Amino acid sequence: MYTIAIVILNYKGWQDTLECVESLQSQEYSKYRIIIVDNHSENGSVEKFRAWANGEINQKSDYFLHTPRASKKNFIEYDIKVALQGGNNESETELSKFPLHESIVIINNDENLGFSGGNNVGAIYAEKNQYDYILLLNNDTVIIDRDFLTKLIAPFQQDDNIYAVGPKIINFDSTFDGPYIEDSFVDELFYSTVLNYFRRRLNCPSIYIDVNAISSPRPISVYKISGACMIFKTTHLKEIGYLDENVWLSCEEAIISEKVKIRKGKVVFQPLTTLIHKKAQSPRPKVDRFNILQNHYRQREYFNRTYKGYGDGKIIIINFFNQIRLLLTKIKE
Repeated sequence: MYTIAIVILNYKGWQDTLECVESLQSQEYSKYRIIIVDNHSENGSVEKFRAWANGEINQKSDYFLHTPRASKKNFIEYDIKVALQGGNNESETELSKFPLHESIVIINNDENLGFSGGNNVGAIYAEKNQYDYILLLNNDTVIIDRDFLTKLIAPFQQDDNIYAVGPKIINFDSTFDGPYIEDSFVDELFYSTVLNYFRRRLNCPSIYIDVNAISSPRPISVYKISGACMIFKTTHLKEIGYLDENVWLSCEEAIISEKVKIRKGKVVFQPLTTLIHKKAQSPRPKVDRFNILQNHYRQREYFNRTYKGYGDGKIIIINFFNQIRLLLTKIKE
């Protein structure tokens, strides 16, 4: 069996993280190890993980059929410097005495490195310990399929040119979280925004969703999968330089797709397994919406310049329309 490192990034959300970890306990596939990376939460999250691993916390869930039992788990804990070196030989040897799925690795980052940076710490640790696959899994997801891991790695066995695979993801409002189509320059300006506005009013799927892929009865190549759950062949993730740390909570999946496209590789959507994304559609205060949107446009400009090859002319035009959107957002507040 192939070995899978499941990297779960935590930032001040230990309850969600432990629920996600518990949802993995019923997997039929057993060659996986969970790597929890705490992104400098400073809210007692790491202490909760230790307590859970020591059998002091019984984390329950209303979302999957699993009866958790508070029992002691085998775990080791590293700071970021040791983790990036692949861990400590003595600790790794001790942990290797136990089945992969019965042991946990906890990594403490000394600062908040964002989505890309935090996940990269876990991914580099996994690569140095020679796991075959690396699964980057949001902590606010719940696994409901006992064959989830088996189905996720199945496409890789059929095609060596596959770099990344993502499952069907359902948000709490019953909408899909990916897979996504590729934006054109005109889409970036106004077309997709305007069309999507009317589609929402008609309760239609988002214009960005790849409806053909969701309807497929088998794994299918797509432009982009959701960052909430992405599994990579380890050698391929290292080849593309892991996640780009120049972006912060935006455009990560599109950047991966562009990196893979340059190498003539494939990003694949696996419709035969599903997970729940709990907070993808959670309401945010209006005061935050402007800042979130502004950050997204900054990251998007970096993406368009670096990966789409847009020159100053196109960027100026895009920024003009983005400023109008920001102004309208500000007025609504």
